[in-house]
Amino acid sequence: MSMSEALTKALPLLAALESRGFEAVFVGGCVRDTLLGRPLKDVDIATSASPEDVIAAFPHTIPTGLQHGTVTVVHDGDTYEITTFRTESAYEGFRRPSEVRFVTELKEDLLRRDFTINAMAMRSDGTMVDPFGGRRDLGRGILRCVGDADARLQEDALRIVRAVRFAAAYDLRIAPGTWRAIRRHRALLAHIAMERIGLEFDKMIGGRHPERAGALLASSGLLAHTKELLPEAISSAAAAYAALNAGRSSEAGEPLARGIRGLAGLADAEDRWAALCALLGLGADEAAKLFGTLRYATARGERLSVVLGVHGAMAEQAGRDLTALADQPVAAENAALAARLREDTRRSWILAALRHGQTAALAWAGIVGRVPDLIAADIHAAERQHAVLGPYLQALEAAVRGMPAGAVRDLAVKGKELLALADRPSGPWLGRLLHSLLEAAALGAVPNEKAALLAEAAARLAQEDRPHETRGDHS
Repeated sequence: MSMSEALTKALPLLAALESRGFEAVFVGGCVRDTLLGRPLKDVDIATSASPEDVIAAFPHTIPTGLQHGTVTVVHDGDTYEITTFRTESAYEGFRRPSEVRFVTELKEDLLRRDFTINAMAMRSDGTMVDPFGGRRDLGRGILRCVGDADARLQEDALRIVRAVRFAAAYDLRIAPGTWRAIRRHRALLAHIAMERIGLEFDKMIGGRHPERAGALLASSGLLAHTKELLPEAISSAAAAYAALNAGRSSEAGEPLARGIRGLAGLADAEDRWAALCALLGLGADEAAKLFGTLRYATARGERLSVVLGVHGAMAEQAGRDLTALADQPVAAENAALAARLREDTRRSWILAALRHGQTAALAWAGIVGRVPDLIAADIHAAERQHAVLGPYLQALEAAVRGMPAGAVRDLAVKGKELLALADRPSGPWLGRLLHSLLEAAALGAVPNEKAALLAEAAARLAQEDRPHETRGDHS
């Protein structure tokens, strides 16, 4: 079969090994994705040559995993992993082989792999080596373990989660025998490090069919067996989602399923995570804890928290606004009204943007545009609100983008000028004053101009300095 540009570029590596009398083939995901016409992420090569022979065959190599037979070769500015044919046995902790034996037969190497669609090889002339029917399974839309499914999943329990990811990513049905083995051995996930689970979840939610991954995770019951417990909201949602997929009516599952189907419309994986956490009812703190459990970077958890903070501040308000707008009798008037925010909505929205950041506020508006179930009570409400949702979100975005100041650094007055005005030492009062001025400027109560802000600051300082008994209403 014809090769992609990426494989063609790597052909000299195969030729160099073949010229020394060794067998060398493209293997695994690059073969699978070539058959499907998908772009390749990596090009992996397997060979009968020993690691030492591979090192001797190329001028630029990195001994990345000699104990497992892997050498990284640098060729024409790119890196390629070349791995010696091997078999694996005596797996430790249901994850890693304690013994690796190098072999010279390609079929023995393919036999150790997880799924038939990943156990195919391609020679330099384009001919396929497919002893386990991976190409047939791919054509029929089936995901199947190589050989004995029970053995494959017990060797490496991470394959249980990888099966869900591959089935979702390639829109495959999991073969009955493989599915039964997944459910039978799901408790083995307790042996898998959470960072590995987190990596798989990341690929699922960022993939082509996150809704398919969600359905499989729910119906398989995998989420209850991770090494560290996931939030209760996830377990409850999985149960509702599983009931829906089994054909049983589920009041909680239906809006969740609709919302998860909307995730694919979000281009950014971080936005998908934020939408999913909001659909699950996770608050900012709970979501940050989930990201910690999955060992995601702190910066990702912080971004998630601020977007969910905006959601917590605005979801109910937006839902009420859109319901009221959708109930107006004339659709054209609805859209015009939606473009003019109510004053209480505008105030809540500006304050949410100040507290959580303009970037988080704009991200939330974009997410809601793609996943309206985040603020709609039910599908009928979402349908009624469709005509007004766009103008309403555009009005929110315009309000944030048009703020005279979005952060203290944007104010036309600086802390040192307020210190001079107050003639007092710096302290917590200065931060409070700056933030109160920021709020006033953002809301349009005071122009973001130095003179106006200094006058407002003087008035507020004078109010603070009044004797206690003269403050307030004494009527």
